[in-house]
Amino acid sequence: MNIIFRLLSICLTLLGLLSMVTTQAVAEISKITSTGAPYTGPTSMPWPLSASLSDPTDRYPHGVLGRIPSFTTLTVEAQICEGCPEARVSARLTLPAPLVFEDVAPRLWDITGDGRPEIVVVQSHENLGARLTVWTLRDTQEEAAPLFRMIAATDFIGTRFRWLAPFGAGDFTGDGAIEIAYVETPHLGKVLRLVGLEGDRLVEQASLAGVTNHRIGEETISGTVRSCDGRTEAILAASDWRRMVAVHWQNGALSSRDLGPLRDVGELTRNDSCG
Repeated sequence: MNIIFRLLSICLTLLGLLSMVTTQAVAEISKITSTGAPYTGPTSMPWPLSASLSDPTDRYPHGVLGRIPSFTTLTVEAQICEGCPEARVSARLTLPAPLVFEDVAPRLWDITGDGRPEIVVVQSHENLGARLTVWTLRDTQEEAAPLFRMIAATDFIGTRFRWLAPFGAGDFTGDGAIEIAYVETPHLGKVLRLVGLEGDRLVEQASLAGVTNHRIGEETISGTVRSCDGRTEAILAASDWRRMVAVHWQNGALSSRDLGPLRDVGELTRNDSCG
């Protein structure tokens, strides 16, 4: 019995440490700087203009993105408010071990539906693999609050060196809410997942197996989201990379239709017009 209690205690301690690491990453307080004339008008949440990853690391040597390494730092350049003439802020978030950013670049997508872009980026854990995260910036006047706040995330895939490839967002299901589209394990499982914001989580709304948008070593993520006749659909490769497919919402589930042979991977991104 003593051995069982000791093992239970060790497991609880490890879970506690993981929770602390995740919380530390979310609550990281970085330096905020202004680059431009001081802004004296009304303040609001900063409006992200660009985002980038830096500070490469080898502590998670997955190598799935070819020459693109994992990174530890996310930097966002933002205006104090939408349309402000010159005032800018620069915010940096650095992840502690065992977390890294494992992505080609952060995306500025409106996930909440308020018109303001959030920052969408893939984060990986050295033992649990990847998850999708959505971040926002605090009001510049709230000096006691963390600069970055992770407003939602999927669960980690659960296995080391398992990755996901986001490629677009839109209202696929027609309910007025925005879903993020990504392919989970595009080299193995090849499953399209649509996730939507529910509280502080990204919750799966639908999935479809047998499609992909990335091959090991590629330094870009393929695929696109387009709207045709009022219907949002995803353009992806079939699992064998021989055909191109359009995936859309039909009768309460995802359905795919063939678009013809896939001659080169660039077609998946260029095929953003209906026809």
